Amino acid sequence: MKVQLAPGTTLTSIEGKDVLFSVRTGDSYGLNETAARMLRLGIEVGLEEAANQMAEEYSVEPSEIRADFDELMRDLIQLKLVQ
Repeated sequence: MKVQLAPGTTLTSIEGKDVLFSVRTGDSYGLNETAARMLRLGIEVGLEEAANQMAEEYSVEPSEIRADFDELMRDLIQLKLVQ
């Protein structure tokens, strides 16, 4: 399943930092480097493939990465930045 940004939400890089911005609310949400990579991969290839790729990069089990993905997605869904 691929991640989709909520309508009116953009993911952009500002001064080297990745930021989600909601034009609906005017809110912005900064992402650290790992969270930004997770989100970008989730959008591009879907959660399962993204977890597999990152697990290989970090030499950990995909289930560990998937737990981090789930936490990030819960936070972003609650903020209405992804769906």
